[in-house]
Amino acid sequence: MRPEYDIFLPGDYFFDMIYTGLGQFPVLGAEVYSQDLIATGGAMYITALALRRLDVRAGWAACFGNDYYSEYVHRLAREADLDLTPAVRVDQPYRRVTTSIPYQGERAFVTYVDPPPIDLEAHWRQSMAASAFKHLHLGGLLSIKRLGPLSEIARAQGATISMDCQDNPDLKNVCTWPELLSLVDVFMPNAREAMLITGTSTVQGAVEQLAAWIDPIIVKDGANGVWIGHAGEVIHVRAIDAGPAVDTTGAGDCFNAGFLYGWVVEQAPLSQAAVYGNICGGLSVTQVGGATAAPTRDELLGWYARLSRQPDGGGEPNP
Repeated sequence: MRPEYDIFLPGDYFFDMIYTGLGQFPVLGAEVYSQDLIATGGAMYITALALRRLDVRAGWAACFGNDYYSEYVHRLAREADLDLTPAVRVDQPYRRVTTSIPYQGERAFVTYVDPPPIDLEAHWRQSMAASAFKHLHLGGLLSIKRLGPLSEIARAQGATISMDCQDNPDLKNVCTWPELLSLVDVFMPNAREAMLITGTSTVQGAVEQLAAWIDPIIVKDGANGVWIGHAGEVIHVRAIDAGPAVDTTGAGDCFNAGFLYGWVVEQAPLSQAAVYGNICGGLSVTQVGGATAAPTRDELLGWYARLSRQPDGGGEPNP
């Protein structure tokens, strides 16, 4: 019997090493001590864990090796009761390691990845064909050649598709954007990525341009909230104030989980799903690690109810 999911997640793990509480940013020739350090999972692990806490049935088609970093994140995933039925383990190293250094609201990264030990797209296709799911979420940008076969399998199941982006200084020219975006139902870049793709100087301008290529478009704007382009309109949804930002690593991945819970599982309006995303992303930054502070379903709905009662709408849409 095929496993059934609300959301299918093809995507890699990362082992995130995060240093926090730096008095100054590292410079060449000097040693800087942090006040704290955490090792946790990153990339699709964050979205998978955040969805699990929201009681969403999500299957994660990850690939793990036999190295320390793979074993560590695999153990975290098992302890969190993530569904790894679509995942695969290989008997060779597959190291995917990021050192993150948050500082004054921003962060820097140093990353190392091994070449994939298997054909990842083939593994994803096989796992998708062996599962039933309502929605396919892609945590990073895929080319038309890579996305096409995944899209075909999802469409054959009647599933919708969302895709996040990846920062790249030449994003505007990496593909024919209208053609690529025609393969997905919702695109979820951050503000910097959206402006790079469109060559615009404002977030609203980027949303308007992207909305001509795909509807809806969701643009994450950090502490400024999120922008929605839909049905010829641009709506801004304010961020929530969950407390001081400690670590912004993975906040966008946590936002994605909240948004997809609303849009896919509850089938809520886009503006409500965006508030859910803002709650998950806003809570994410209050602790170290992308999913450390990810809310449970009851916590999310409690936050939403409180925001809805505030006189100013507390995170509801602004036209």
